[in-house]
Amino acid sequence: MKHSEKLLFAILISLGLSACDSNEPTVTDAPAAIEATASDAMDATEEAADEAMGAIDDAVDAMGDMADDAMDDAADALDEITSE
Repeated sequence: MKHSEKLLFAILISLGLSACDSNEPTVTDAPAAIEATASDAMDATEEAADEAMGAIDDAVDAMGDMADDAMDDAADALDEITSE
């Protein structure tokens, strides 16, 4: 082997080993990352569900109030018709 080929081979080995030594996430770190992501997703889903339920409750209350108002208006209109 020529000297330049040995040097190139040594550089490639050094680069390969240094890449292995980096603090990149590994397969063993993946379950914790997935669990954290899933936990965050569940929290966000619960929050969105709570907000949706609150909006539905508000809509039901508003519709109930509108129905009560409509019934009162109908009763008043009936009273006016019968009193004339």
